[in-house]
Parts: sequence; structure tokens; C-alpha cells
Amino acid sequence: MADIAAARPIEDRTAPVARGAVNLLFIAPAMLLFGGFVLLPVASALYYAFTHWDGFTPPRWAGLANFQRALADSVHLMSYVHVVLYILGTLVFEVAFGLLVAVLLNSDRRGFALLRGLFFSPVVLSMTAAGVLWAFVLDYRSGLLNSVLRALGAGDLAQPWLSQPGTALVAIIIVSGWKYSGFYMVIFFAALRRIPRNIFEAATLDGAGPVRGFFSITLPLLRQNVLVAVLLAITGGFAGFDLFFTMTNGGPFSATEVPATWIMKQAFDQNQLSYGIALTVVLAVVVMLISLIYLRLSERLSVTRY
Repeated sequence: MADIAAARPIEDRTAPVARGAVNLLFIAPAMLLFGGFVLLPVASALYYAFTHWDGFTPPRWAGLANFQRALADSVHLMSYVHVVLYILGTLVFEVAFGLLVAVLLNSDRRGFALLRGLFFSPVVLSMTAAGVLWAFVLDYRSGLLNSVLRALGAGDLAQPWLSQPGTALVAIIIVSGWKYSGFYMVIFFAALRRIPRNIFEAATLDGAGPVRGFFSITLPLLRQNVLVAVLLAITGGFAGFDLFFTMTNGGPFSATEVPATWIMKQAFDQNQLSYGIALTVVLAVVVMLISLIYLRLSERLSVTRY
């Protein structure tokens, strides 16, 4: 008995170590995958961003040359102006319009479920297919939009929508709104369903109309959903590529060039992979900083509100 009692403290000291080894063994596959598919590509991208490399010849150390070039690249700098304008447009045509539709269709009346389904249907279409489809619709010669305008006797309004700098970016913003406003509509509709009906009934008895009820009750209760939707629109806007690529490919005259399309052109069209990687690093840092600032501001607003 004395031997058993003396052995117990040793077992108690070694048990946590054994449990830690077992836990490490279980998480090892996940850590290996994370290191191989996340950490290693990030580290290699940071290395190649400081080199001259075309993907074929051995990389040559270049220091900060790629980043200095990025700061002097006028097309690259203007691409951020275009993507900011695109994000502002998506906040109106996607988030705000999706919220409006969710409020209008927040009813159990017959036919409203069908309308919600029809409004959501463009979301299931791939962005590439949507871009190709709308490129045909907006074609100057045989596009559906200009054909309808000519048939109605308004041929003077027919425009080369995707071939002139003044309308190309606006057309892409509208198409993006048609594609994704249904996605935000579903988010806001699900949140509206969680709001008790008696709150709106009490507001109606107090004399609040639909507009006042929206700004005084609905919008404050959807505060967190709006913050999330805005963050999704901002980060998704910076990652936008396929719609710009299929509809205009950055044209005309770089009027719809965004960071993603310019990165692809530099890396693969010009065989300047190191410069394209450096532009990707810049884009990642910009998105990270904007996301952190937005999250901090939204956290402060939430604390101030509540």
C-alpha cells in the first residue's frame, strides 16, 4: 500500500503532460494543413514581393523596388478610386436596396413568398455568367436595352454603355446590385422575422407611420445586421474581379480598372509575377486596415448605443 501511495504523485504529475501530447497529436493534422496552405503561401508571397521574378527565371532580390513602383503606378492608384466608387455604389444598390425590399416584402400575404424567391434568384447565378449575360444585354448594336429603346422611339438614348468611361462603371455597379441585393434582402428579412410584432403594433397605436416606424424601430433593431452587411460589401468590393473581367476587362481606357484586374494583368499578361504579388500584398494590407478600423468604429458605436 505504501508503494502505491508513493507512486500516485508521479502519476498525477505526468498525466497533464500526457494529455497535452495527445491534444497536440489531434491538432497536428489541422496545423499542418494550415501551415502548408496558409502560412507557407503567405511567407513565399512576401519573399517574392521583394524580388524581380517572371515565373520562369530564378528570382533576383529587388528590395522595395516593386512597392515603389506601385506607389508611382497611376493606373494602380486609380484602381483604388474606382473600387471605392464601386463600393459606394454597392452600398446603395445592394445593401440599402436589399433592406428596402426586405421591409416591403416582410409580409405573409399570398404571392410575397414568390416575389422574395424571384428577387433572390440572381444570387444563385455565378458572377461570371451574370457578367457575360449583361455584356450581351448592354451591347450597343444588338443589346436588349438599346433594342428596346430604339423600338420605343427613344433611339437617341441608346449608348455604348460598356464602351465609354462615363457609363461603364455605373453599368457594372447596377449589375452588381441586381446580382447581390437579393442576398442582403435575405439577411435583413431573417432579422425582421425576429422582431416581435407587438412592437410595431404599439408604435402604430401611438401614431407612428411606416416611415417613422422604419427609422425609429426597424433600423435601430437591425443595427448589427447593417454593420455586418456593410462590412461584407466593403471586403467583397475590394475582392471584385469576375464581373469587371467579363464585362469590360478594366476598359475603356482603364476606366473600370480595379486592383484585382490590374494585378492579374501585371502578373499573367505582362509576366511580372513579383510585381503582381507585391500589388496583392498592398491590397491585403489595405483591406486588413480598413476592416480593423471599421470593426473598431462599429464596436464603439455599439457601446455608445447600448
